[in-house]
Amino acid sequence: MFTKLYLSSTNPELSLTDFISQNSGPIFLSVVFHTIVYVVFTNVVWFIFTGGLLSVKINQRLLIFLTTVMLFGYLARFYHVKEIYHAYKDTELTRKHVDQLYIGWIFIG
Repeated sequence: MFTKLYLSSTNPELSLTDFISQNSGPIFLSVVFHTIVYVVFTNVVWFIFTGGLLSVKINQRLLIFLTTVMLFGYLARFYHVKEIYHAYKDTELTRKHVDQLYIGWIFIG
């Protein structure tokens, strides 16, 4: 669903302005989708262990925190890929490195 966004955010040859202009809609959609999923998951886990849902205030704080982290996360990933590219100076090696890095994090998560 977000494969094109991942490939774009890990393209070391793309400028920041191009990245933002081409992907602002998909980034917003991804942040909203994942924030909702994480908040629902957190509430389900809380319900399983306590028998009640999180308060509205905690859910609001969770929404703000997750949204902020995810928005900065896209920028951080973009700049991280740029730094890897700066070290390798090869797009193919950078892509391989980043793919292995993120697949490892997916399995750890």
